[in-house]
Parts: sequence; structure tokens; C-alpha cells
Amino acid sequence: MTKGKPFSGKLKKQQLQAKREKKAQKELHAEAKYNAERDALAGLASSAPPQPVGPPPIEYMSTDVGFSGDLRTIFAKEPQAAIDARKKDATRALADDRGNSQSIYAYGLTDVRNQPPIPLRPHWSKHTSPDELAMAEEDAFREWLLQLHQTCVERRQQAAPTAPSICSIPDSGVNAWEINSYERNLQVWRQLWRVIEKANVLVHLADSRCPLLHLSHRLIQHIQDDHPTKRVLILLTKCDFVAPERVDLWVKYIRDLYNVPVLTYSRDRVDESNTVLLTTIGRLSEDTSYKKGRDEDLNAGTLMVGLVGEPNVGKSSFLNGMFGKKLVSVSATPGHTKHFQTHFFDRPEMLGRDDISKVCFCDCPGVVFPRFGIPLALQILFGSYPIAQTREPYSAIRFIAENATPTLQHVYKLRKVDEDDDWSPFTVSEAYAAQRGFHSKGGKLDVFRAANLLLRDTLNGKKVILSFPPPLEGAATVVGKGDEEHADKAEGGAVMTTDQVAALLGDMDMQQGKQIYEMTEK
Repeated sequence: MTKGKPFSGKLKKQQLQAKREKKAQKELHAEAKYNAERDALAGLASSAPPQPVGPPPIEYMSTDVGFSGDLRTIFAKEPQAAIDARKKDATRALADDRGNSQSIYAYGLTDVRNQPPIPLRPHWSKHTSPDELAMAEEDAFREWLLQLHQTCVERRQQAAPTAPSICSIPDSGVNAWEINSYERNLQVWRQLWRVIEKANVLVHLADSRCPLLHLSHRLIQHIQDDHPTKRVLILLTKCDFVAPERVDLWVKYIRDLYNVPVLTYSRDRVDESNTVLLTTIGRLSEDTSYKKGRDEDLNAGTLMVGLVGEPNVGKSSFLNGMFGKKLVSVSATPGHTKHFQTHFFDRPEMLGRDDISKVCFCDCPGVVFPRFGIPLALQILFGSYPIAQTREPYSAIRFIAENATPTLQHVYKLRKVDEDDDWSPFTVSEAYAAQRGFHSKGGKLDVFRAANLLLRDTLNGKKVILSFPPPLEGAATVVGKGDEEHADKAEGGAVMTTDQVAALLGDMDMQQGKQIYEMTEK
């Protein structure tokens, strides 16, 4: 090791002073941008109609914490008034038959092109300095947040004051102009940008229980339009939770919708799933020009495979299954994967390509994409919002209890604490707290803890599994015909047969010694 160059105290002081001046300049720039945006928002707010009771539209918030290198997932804080309103509704009796309101597609999930835009990395070149690029990214991200807020205000102004909610559930309080809790941390989006730039083939993972809640049309469109040399495939995970016939329907629906390869992955059929996936990636990479578009620090013949998607769709679990060992830790908490991670696969011959000597998988942290009209309860139930941060779990309990067949009370064998009370989200949680012996200080039943445990059980597929079929109407293709040949390359053998998965589900039920109740679309 070479000896370090002497560094005097005077030079050290000069270095620290330069760093302080640089930091002060960035803070002044950020403050000026924030003041300008605040003035613009003040003008928008003055022309907006009064805000109704319930979950409000997006509140613009400067995410300076995301600029300091912190990779914690950041959501907008929900007003206390909206939380209190839902808490009061927790004691309302459960509805026995709600008709069309039981459909998850009442939330407008089928209109994938109605998703808000995602932030894109500004253009840069090798002549752009790191400081210039960081400042440009911060400006672009703040501009994106401002545009989202403006879109929400405009949609609210266009909606009639007496217009019904986009959702036919009367108590949902969700309107077409309202936006979900989405990722507001610039650092997390930077991780996604880096993975997209590095990868030759991008695997968009989605939970097979309801893929439309996890697929980002804007992300797929961005990759296909702005990165034409890259290829996209969609991987449905957690297929061992869903009936095989329903998985087949989802595969056909999504393939017709995006015209890209759609594969399935099951933890109990890891070897077969890995073989199909790697073969498909090898076929897709034939025309990705990976030798020309690769990073300079990678050797020729290296194929980069990026894993992208929302939190809790199984990216880290998929990596562990692909490599046959624990590479990354797994948690049900959204945002558990903090930085994108690269792992070299030691069997590149499974791609079926002689010219590829290395395969590198790049695991991106989960990103919660913005969507209109999606209530917080659905985000909690499908894993894109941390249950530990949930301040009001009862609206999510209502969604489970009013849609489960047989009823949630029957599945858990619950008994009312007070026989005179009707079944409601609160009494269901109260009965479960009594059954499990959950008590808080003073000997009272810990209803909140019981409700959180019910949500965790549902998210992990214990006893009750949220699983919905594709919409009844056929999917309209939203990509160009130029990608049809790439979808056809992976069509053969991409999906496991119905008999294989049916046998798998039968074995799983016998091993667990319990019956799995599946939520169905009425």
C-alpha cells in the first residue's frame, strides 16, 4: 500500500470551508425553489373548491430529507380529521350484500392509462458534473411533485360538487381526483433510475393476487419508448396463493394488455420457474445490443437483468430462490431493501446463449407508484403501505370482512364479546383480541393489535387470501405492434400447466393441515 500524502491542518481547514460553502449554496438554491413553488401553490389553493371530508388530495411537501441520502420511504402525512372519520365508521355494521360495490374494479383499476406520470431522470452526459446532475435531478423531482399537485387540483375542479365517487362503495370517500400514498423520496427514485440505465432486460414483478394494483403502465411505457434497446417482461409472483385457473387468466389478460412476455413464479416450483425465466431472458436479450449499451466497468459478454416493482411483490424472495441461498433479507415491511444490489449468477449457460459469459441480477428497492382513486386500505392489504405505520386499520378490515366467503368470523371462529352488538370491523377485531388474549394497560382488550395481526395474516396469505380475477371486459393492448415478436418469443412454456399447479396447491393444503379460504369476485 502506498504511503498517504501529508495533509496539513491549514489544508484541512480550507477543505472544510469549501464543503460548507458548497452546502450553503445548495441550501440557498433549494430554498429559492421551495419559495417559488409555495407561491404557485398558494395561487392554486385560492382557486380550488372547498375540500370534502375524507382522504384529501395530495398535499405538496418538500422532500428535503430525501436529498440528504436517506433512503427511507416517505409518504405524505394523512390529516387527523380523515383518520378520525374512518375510526368513527369502524363501529358501523358490516354489509351482507353490497352488489357491485364488492368489485375491486370499482376503483378504476382497469384504466391503466389514467395513472399519473412518474419522475424521469433529466438528460445528462459524461461532461455533466455530479453536482450539476444532482441539482438537475432535485429540480426535476420538485417540478414533478408540483405537477402532480396541479393535476389533482384540476381534476377536483372539473368534478361536479355533487358528483359520485369513482368508487361505488358509499363509505369509501375516494374520488377520481384523489391520489394514493406514493413514494416521495428522491433517493428511492434514483435507485430505480440507475437500475433502468444499467439493465438490458427489466423484469417487472407483480403479485398474482391482483397484478393491476402493482403494475405501472407509466414505467413500462417509459422503458419501451425511451429505451428501445431494452426489453421488458412481467413476472407474476406468489402464484402458490392463487388458483391455477385464475393465474392462467391473469397471464392472458396482461399479455393482451401490454404485448410483452408474462411468466409465473412459484416458490414450490423454483427449478422449473428459474429455467423458464432464464430461457425467456436469453431469447429477449438477442436483440438488446447489450455489448454497445453496457456500462464501461462491465466486461464484454455481461448481461444485466433489473428487477423492478412495488414493495412486497417478492423481488428479494425471488432472488433467494433463483440463487438457491439467502442472498438478501426478506421482510413484509415495504422498503426493506434500501439500496439496489447486484448479484452475479454462476450458471449463464441456462440462458441458451454462448456469447454471454456473465449474468448480473440487479435488485431495485420497491417503489410505490402514484395512482388515482386508490384508497389507503387497498395499499395496506396488498403490501404497498407499511402495516406498522397504519393509524387506522378498520377500513381495511371492513374490506376483508365484507368480501370474504365464507365470512371472516367463520374462518377465525370468532365469538362476539357482547352478543347484542352487530358484526363490524371493530367488533371483529375485538373478538379476535379476546380469542388471542391481547390486552393493553388497564386490562382492556387490545383491539388495535388484533386488527393489525388480521391485516398481517391477510397480507401473508394465512387463512384468508385476497385474490381477484381479471376484469370481465377484455384487455385493450396499450403497446405498439413492434413488440409483438418479443412477446411471442417467450410464449411457449412460459406458464406452468394447470395440472401441475393444482397438484401443488393440493400438497400445500395437506402439509399445512388447514383450509385456505379465497376471496372471490362476486
